[in-house]
Order: sequence, then structure tokens, then C-alpha cells
Amino acid sequence: MAIRLIPRGNPKILYYAKVAFREMQPKAICRLLLERQLAQASLYDATYLEDRLSYYNKLSGFPVLPKTVQTAGRLDRTRSLYFYDLNRYARYFDPKLKLSHLFGDITDVPEEPTIVKSRPINGNNVNSVLMKLDRNRHFYFPPDPLSFASKKPMAVWRGTLNNERRATLVEGFSAHPRCDVGQVGGWKMGFAEKKFMRVKEQLQYRFILSVEGIDVATNLKWGMNSNSLCFSPKFRFETWFMEGRLKAGVHYVKVKDDFSDLEEKIDYYNYHVEEAGAIISNAHSWVAQFKDERLEDLLSLMVLRRYFERTGQI
Repeated sequence: MAIRLIPRGNPKILYYAKVAFREMQPKAICRLLLERQLAQASLYDATYLEDRLSYYNKLSGFPVLPKTVQTAGRLDRTRSLYFYDLNRYARYFDPKLKLSHLFGDITDVPEEPTIVKSRPINGNNVNSVLMKLDRNRHFYFPPDPLSFASKKPMAVWRGTLNNERRATLVEGFSAHPRCDVGQVGGWKMGFAEKKFMRVKEQLQYRFILSVEGIDVATNLKWGMNSNSLCFSPKFRFETWFMEGRLKAGVHYVKVKDDFSDLEEKIDYYNYHVEEAGAIISNAHSWVAQFKDERLEDLLSLMVLRRYFERTGQI
């Protein structure tokens, strides 16, 4: 059942080829294999499994789903990468079961229990049930052959300007001598475009600036997997990566929303290399749990099963 993540450099056709191979398996066979897949829970610590399961799916009681909710057998296909990532697990259940889902960057909590990629960290987010969607883009962990000490002692960021916080970063640090910061995507919000940088190029810098866009920052995950140190303002949104549980000074370095302390943090961790190394090591430990594909498949099935149970359908 487990499929390796496809490196971003590979053509999309390879991704779809692997999806097509998986989709050829009859759904009836998948449903027969469901209990066998769930039985793999015995291979993991029960407390750990329940902790993550309860984090992703906070539903309690038996909320009634509207009649208009689509079924598991008729998922929205308009965003194929999201569809395939959800259908990868939905196909193990009765196709007649109702399964509310919203694809894309979701920043509000739905009115009914709904499968989403992202949700707000604060407030009542019970109806936002997290699953690992658009995984090929977000859970991308390229190798990093460089040590922290051998990298450029600077901070790097490339991204689109889709909010004021990113604009504040570009305005204040696009010309800073210890930063390589710039926006891509043409002239926007009064700022000129800077040269696009591949992930491999960004990994040559000691500090990866991770700044949320519409929802989460895509580079946080590969940044924490690298030997660079991640800097980020306080998180507002979270995904399957459980950003809401990341601790400043433990897994990443927190900077102010206006980045007024960014230069100070760069100087501090350039000098305190051992402290930087400890945070990077903790970040690696956090990322490691998302690389166990058998575990990720198991938890995804458990999240869906609980969804159907807590909505009174099974």
C-alpha cells in the first residue's frame, strides 16, 4: 500500500502513473483489506497513535451531515492531486458513506465535519479534520549534504507576495547584507521580482525563513528536514505536519511578525552554532515520524474510520 514520495524534480507524469497503478486495484479488494491494514496498529505504540489520531480528528458525539454532502465514492475531482491523496484511503470504505471535503488552502472552519488539508490553529477547529493532502508538494524532503557550519551565514527566502507579513519581510530585508530575500512572480505590491531559487540553492544558506502564505508555508517541512535552521513568525495555521505543536527554541527559531529581531537572531545563531545544531536535531526528529509510510497510511485510514464513526455512519 505504501508508495514512496516522488521527488519534485520528476515529471508529473510519473506521479500520475503511480496513481493510475494504485487506482487499478478494485475498490472491493481494498475494502476487504481494510481490517488487515488497520491491524498494523499493533506494530506501534497505542498511546502515540491515539495522540496523533485525536489531534487530526477531534470529532465527538454524532453530528448529522447534510443530505447534500458527497459520498466517498463521488469525491470532488476538480483538483486531482487532492482527489488522489484522499481517494487513496477513501476507497477502503463503503462508497455510499458521506464524506464532506474541501480541497485547497482552507483557512476557515467548515460548518459540518469536513476533511481538509489545513485549518486555523486557534479557536474551535473541531469540524476541520486534517488529512495528508497535496502530499507530493508539501511533504517533500530532499537530501541536504551540507553541514550547518559549511553553509552561507545568511537567511534566505523566496515566495509569492500574498499577504502583508511577506511584504514586510521583502520591504525590510530584500537589500540586507545578511539576507537573500525576494519575491517571485513579477512586479507585485510595489516590489520587483528576484531570481527564482531552487530548493537545492536555498539549502546553501544557514537560515531558512519560513513565512506563512495563504495558509501554511510550504518550505517549513523541507527546511526542518535540512541542516539549515528554520526561522518563522508565530504559526496561525496547521496541516498534517502538526505545526501547532512545534515549539519555538526547540524545533525552530521564532521571529517577530514584523521581523524586527531577524538580524539579531541571525547574529546570535551564527555565533552559537551548538545551540543551532540542537534545534536542527530536534527538527529532524520531528520530521522523521512523517517518513514512515506504513505509519502514515495507517493513521490516514484511522482518521477516516473515526470520521465515519463520529458522524454515526458506521
